[in-house]
Amino acid sequence: MDLLLESFREREDGLLARARAGDAQAFEELVRGEFRRVYALLFRLCGNHEDAEDLAQECFVRAWRSLATLREGEAFSGWLRRIALHLARDHYRARVRRGATRELPEDGLAAARAPGDELGGRETMHRLRDALERLPQRLRAPLFLRVLEGLEYDDVASATGVKPATARTQVMHARKLLLRWLGPWLEGRLR
Repeated sequence: MDLLLESFREREDGLLARARAGDAQAFEELVRGEFRRVYALLFRLCGNHEDAEDLAQECFVRAWRSLATLREGEAFSGWLRRIALHLARDHYRARVRRGATRELPEDGLAAARAPGDELGGRETMHRLRDALERLPQRLRAPLFLRVLEGLEYDDVASATGVKPATARTQVMHARKLLLRWLGPWLEGRLR
Protein backbone atom coordinates (compact mmCIF):
# COMPACT_ATOMS: atom_id res chain seq x y z
CA MET A 1 0.00 0.00 0.00
CA ASP A 2 2.82 2.39 0.83
CA LEU A 3 4.38 1.76 -2.58
CA LEU A 4 1.10 2.61 -4.28
CA LEU A 5 0.75 5.84 -2.30
CA GLU A 6 4.38 6.73 -2.95
CA SER A 7 3.93 6.08 -6.68
CA PHE A 8 0.80 8.28 -6.71
CA ARG A 9 2.62 11.11 -4.96
CA GLU A 10 5.57 10.88 -7.35
CA ARG A 11 3.19 11.04 -10.30
CA GLU A 12 1.32 14.00 -8.77
CA ASP A 13 4.61 15.78 -8.04
CA GLY A 14 5.67 15.26 -11.65
CA LEU A 15 2.38 16.62 -12.97
CA LEU A 16 2.62 19.58 -10.60
CA ALA A 17 6.14 20.39 -11.76
CA ARG A 18 5.01 20.28 -15.39
CA ALA A 19 1.91 22.37 -14.63
CA ARG A 20 4.00 24.98 -12.81
CA ALA A 21 6.15 25.19 -15.94
CA GLY A 22 3.01 26.07 -17.92
CA ASP A 23 1.97 22.64 -19.18
CA ALA A 24 -1.83 22.94 -19.40
CA GLN A 25 -2.24 19.22 -20.20
CA ALA A 26 -0.51 18.26 -16.96
CA PHE A 27 -2.84 20.58 -15.06
CA GLU A 28 -5.87 19.08 -16.85
CA GLU A 29 -4.76 15.65 -15.70
CA LEU A 30 -4.56 16.92 -12.12
CA VAL A 31 -8.04 18.41 -12.51
CA ARG A 32 -9.44 15.10 -13.79
CA GLY A 33 -8.07 13.40 -10.69
CA GLU A 34 -9.57 15.89 -8.26
CA PHE A 35 -12.73 17.23 -9.88
CA ARG A 36 -15.13 14.71 -8.32
CA ARG A 37 -13.89 15.36 -4.78
CA VAL A 38 -13.96 19.13 -5.17
CA TYR A 39 -17.40 19.05 -6.78
CA ALA A 40 -18.78 16.72 -4.07
CA LEU A 41 -17.50 18.98 -1.31
CA LEU A 42 -18.96 22.07 -2.95
CA PHE A 43 -22.27 20.33 -3.59
CA ARG A 44 -22.51 19.43 0.09
CA LEU A 45 -21.73 23.00 1.06
CA CYS A 46 -23.95 24.73 -1.53
CA GLY A 47 -26.81 22.28 -1.80
CA ASN A 48 -27.33 22.46 -5.57
CA HIS A 49 -25.60 21.14 -8.66
CA GLU A 50 -25.41 24.39 -10.61
CA ASP A 51 -23.64 26.36 -7.89
CA ALA A 52 -21.36 23.42 -7.09
CA GLU A 53 -20.31 23.06 -10.72
CA ASP A 54 -19.74 26.80 -11.14
CA LEU A 55 -17.70 26.96 -7.96
CA ALA A 56 -15.70 23.85 -8.86
CA GLN A 57 -14.78 25.41 -12.19
CA GLU A 58 -13.84 28.65 -10.45
CA CYS A 59 -11.76 26.65 -7.97
CA PHE A 60 -9.68 25.13 -10.75
CA VAL A 61 -9.34 28.46 -12.57
CA ARG A 62 -8.01 30.03 -9.39
CA ALA A 63 -5.74 27.07 -8.80
CA TRP A 64 -4.25 27.40 -12.30
CA ARG A 65 -3.70 31.14 -11.83
CA SER A 66 -2.06 30.74 -8.43
CA LEU A 67 -0.24 27.45 -8.92
CA ALA A 68 3.02 29.17 -8.06
CA THR A 69 1.75 29.75 -4.51
CA LEU A 70 1.40 26.02 -3.82
CA ARG A 71 4.23 25.23 -1.44
CA GLU A 72 6.69 22.51 -2.34
CA GLY A 73 5.58 19.25 -0.74
CA GLU A 74 2.06 20.50 0.02
CA ALA A 75 -0.71 18.15 -1.08
CA PHE A 76 -2.51 19.41 -4.17
CA SER A 77 -5.83 18.00 -2.89
CA GLY A 78 -5.59 19.84 0.43
CA TRP A 79 -4.69 23.07 -1.32
CA LEU A 80 -7.68 22.70 -3.66
CA ARG A 81 -9.93 21.95 -0.71
CA ARG A 82 -8.94 25.25 0.92
CA ILE A 83 -9.65 27.16 -2.30
CA ALA A 84 -13.04 25.42 -2.57
CA LEU A 85 -13.89 26.24 1.05
CA HIS A 86 -13.08 29.91 0.53
CA LEU A 87 -15.25 30.00 -2.59
CA ALA A 88 -18.13 28.27 -0.78
CA ARG A 89 -17.84 30.70 2.13
CA ASP A 90 -17.92 33.70 -0.22
CA HIS A 91 -20.87 32.19 -2.10
CA TYR A 92 -22.76 31.66 1.16
CA ARG A 93 -22.08 35.22 2.32
CA ALA A 94 -23.34 36.59 -0.99
CA ARG A 95 -26.52 34.52 -0.66
CA VAL A 96 -27.09 35.83 2.85
CA ARG A 97 -26.64 39.42 1.65
CA ARG A 98 -29.20 38.80 -1.12
CA GLY A 99 -31.54 37.14 1.37
CA ALA A 100 -31.47 33.89 -0.60
CA THR A 101 -31.05 31.51 2.36
CA ARG A 102 -34.02 29.73 3.82
CA GLU A 103 -34.74 30.25 7.49
CA LEU A 104 -36.26 27.64 9.75
CA PRO A 105 -38.48 28.32 12.75
CA GLU A 106 -36.47 29.54 15.74
CA ASP A 107 -37.61 26.67 17.96
CA GLY A 108 -36.22 24.16 15.50
CA LEU A 109 -37.93 21.83 13.12
CA ALA A 110 -40.53 20.59 15.59
CA ALA A 111 -42.58 23.76 15.09
CA ALA A 112 -42.93 23.02 11.39
CA ARG A 113 -44.50 19.60 12.10
CA ALA A 114 -48.24 19.31 12.16
CA PRO A 115 -49.71 16.85 14.68
CA GLY A 116 -50.28 13.43 13.18
CA ASP A 117 -48.06 13.99 10.13
CA GLU A 118 -46.78 10.82 8.54
CA LEU A 119 -43.51 11.94 7.05
CA GLY A 120 -41.44 9.69 4.84
CA GLY A 121 -37.79 9.55 3.99
CA ARG A 122 -38.18 12.38 1.51
CA GLU A 123 -39.44 14.71 4.22
CA THR A 124 -36.65 13.58 6.52
CA MET A 125 -34.07 14.43 3.88
CA HIS A 126 -35.71 17.81 3.30
CA ARG A 127 -35.60 18.63 7.00
CA LEU A 128 -32.00 17.48 7.29
CA ARG A 129 -30.99 19.54 4.26
CA ASP A 130 -32.74 22.60 5.73
CA ALA A 131 -31.00 22.09 9.06
CA LEU A 132 -27.61 21.72 7.38
CA GLU A 133 -28.26 24.86 5.36
CA ARG A 134 -29.18 26.68 8.54
CA LEU A 135 -25.77 25.90 10.06
CA PRO A 136 -23.38 28.83 9.88
CA GLN A 137 -20.70 28.29 7.24
CA ARG A 138 -17.98 28.29 9.92
CA LEU A 139 -19.60 25.14 11.37
CA ARG A 140 -20.90 23.53 8.18
CA ALA A 141 -17.55 23.24 6.41
CA PRO A 142 -15.73 21.52 9.32
CA LEU A 143 -18.68 19.16 9.84
CA PHE A 144 -18.72 18.13 6.17
CA LEU A 145 -14.96 17.73 6.04
CA ARG A 146 -14.94 15.56 9.15
CA VAL A 147 -18.10 13.51 8.64
CA LEU A 148 -18.51 13.27 4.88
CA GLU A 149 -14.92 13.59 3.70
CA GLY A 150 -13.58 11.55 6.63
CA LEU A 151 -10.72 13.94 7.36
CA GLU A 152 -8.85 13.91 10.64
CA TYR A 153 -9.16 17.02 12.80
CA ASP A 154 -5.61 18.12 11.87
CA ASP A 155 -6.61 18.07 8.20
CA VAL A 156 -9.92 19.82 8.89
CA ALA A 157 -8.00 22.49 10.78
CA SER A 158 -5.52 22.91 7.95
CA ALA A 159 -8.30 23.23 5.38
CA THR A 160 -10.30 25.75 7.40
CA GLY A 161 -7.40 27.75 8.81
CA VAL A 162 -8.00 27.04 12.49
CA LYS A 163 -6.30 24.99 15.19
CA PRO A 164 -7.22 21.29 15.53
CA ALA A 165 -8.92 21.91 18.88
CA THR A 166 -11.04 24.63 17.27
CA ALA A 167 -11.97 22.31 14.40
CA ARG A 168 -13.03 19.65 16.92
CA THR A 169 -15.12 22.23 18.81
CA GLN A 170 -16.76 23.45 15.60
CA VAL A 171 -17.75 19.92 14.60
CA MET A 172 -19.10 19.23 18.08
CA HIS A 173 -21.07 22.49 18.06
CA ALA A 174 -22.52 21.71 14.59
CA ARG A 175 -23.61 18.26 15.77
CA LYS A 176 -25.25 19.71 18.88
CA LEU A 177 -27.16 22.28 16.82
CA LEU A 178 -28.38 19.62 14.41
CA LEU A 179 -29.46 17.42 17.29
CA ARG A 180 -31.28 20.34 18.93
CA TRP A 181 -33.05 21.26 15.68
CA LEU A 182 -33.84 17.73 14.54
CA GLY A 183 -34.17 16.01 17.92
CA PRO A 184 -37.78 16.94 18.72
CA TRP A 185 -38.89 15.98 15.22
CA LEU A 186 -36.97 12.72 15.23
CA GLU A 187 -38.29 11.77 18.70
CA GLY A 188 -41.84 12.18 17.40
CA ARG A 189 -40.99 10.04 14.37
CA LEU A 190 -39.43 7.24 16.41
CA ARG A 191 -42.35 6.77 18.80
